[in-house]
Amino acid sequence: MKVLVIAPFYAPSSEVPSVRMVSLTTYLIQQGHQVTVVCWSKDKLLTMYKEDELSSTIPDGVKIIGINFENGKIPIFDDLRFGKKMKKFLCSSVDLSDFDIAFVTCGPYFSLEAMPYIKLKHGLKYVLDFRDLGALNYRPKLGNEGDKINSIWWKKFILHWYQQKVFSREKKAVINADGVICVSPIDKEKMQEAYKIPDEKCIICTNGFDDIKLSKIVPKEKQKGIVGAVFGKFMYYSRSRAEALLVGINKQRKSGIDIKLRHIGRNFDYIDAALEKYNIDPDTFEKVGLKEYAEGMAILGASDFFVVEDTSPDDVGTKIYDYIYWNKPIIAAAPKDIPLAKLVSKFEHGYICETAEEVDAAINDIIKNKYSSLDPNIDVAKYSRTYQNRKMEKMMLDVISRR
Repeated sequence: MKVLVIAPFYAPSSEVPSVRMVSLTTYLIQQGHQVTVVCWSKDKLLTMYKEDELSSTIPDGVKIIGINFENGKIPIFDDLRFGKKMKKFLCSSVDLSDFDIAFVTCGPYFSLEAMPYIKLKHGLKYVLDFRDLGALNYRPKLGNEGDKINSIWWKKFILHWYQQKVFSREKKAVINADGVICVSPIDKEKMQEAYKIPDEKCIICTNGFDDIKLSKIVPKEKQKGIVGAVFGKFMYYSRSRAEALLVGINKQRKSGIDIKLRHIGRNFDYIDAALEKYNIDPDTFEKVGLKEYAEGMAILGASDFFVVEDTSPDDVGTKIYDYIYWNKPIIAAAPKDIPLAKLVSKFEHGYICETAEEVDAAINDIIKNKYSSLDPNIDVAKYSRTYQNRKMEKMMLDVISRR
């Protein structure tokens, strides 16, 4: 089949939105399909990332069509403008008759604007992949704190207006879609309830570790001492819980244990502020920086345990699957009733912590008992991206075969 993938964030971006689509398109090429990706151009990506952060490789055989829409001052207005620009671009600059199906990944969500029109005017079927909930879980921002537009009256009025716009856009796109993909049972339930999507049209494809890229990955040389690691955003989803991780690990170091936490990902000012606030030993926390997926995974594999923080009531995120691949103990700083906590707690050496004291106790348990695996009985293959990519491929083939 000939697939048009619409994924604004794609290689050379190496962050989470790109990883899911790079994996899928690599798999599709390997299965003999033809793939074209509409995504941000490198020039556009350079307005968001540093050159050395754009380290992901475009898969061989994938054709790229780059786009570069200029940002304005207010993010939510950009979202609406980009939707109209994408619709115009696809209809004027892409030969839509050359494709059997379009696969649209969300977010960002502005591409939804174009899809019902394209299906109506060009007859192109499409599948929507909701990596995160969109209009049902939007947290839009109007600008920086202190901006005049953030006054209470304007904020409430504009955010209400915008919420109605994006909900209407998403509802129209979902109702007209030939298939909808969600990453968790909770997301699927919410989408079906909101948009009355029948079961045969909606499937679950979780995230997973990229087994294709990892088939030849060898862990980096192990550093001395006990090494914990976090891959991706840190202190982003729950600062208080991430701070508890830092304080708990730092407590271990102060007690004489040679231990550190390595952060493989982009550093932010609020991380530095927390390090200073809690007087964290400089040797307790190492900033590795943003790395391409394969290199980051090789660094991750040289660790003794992993940490993750989250509060999402809907899904488990992405990086947890990379941790499962290496099958080493996981400390999750999260509420005990959310999906991530429920997943981690299924494993023999998965720990759910909310305080520095609980983190300290978990590390003590790992060290005392010399635990080196997350679970000795785990079937790791079920958590791979290939396992999920097959399901996405099947949905597209089924859609194409329908009359």
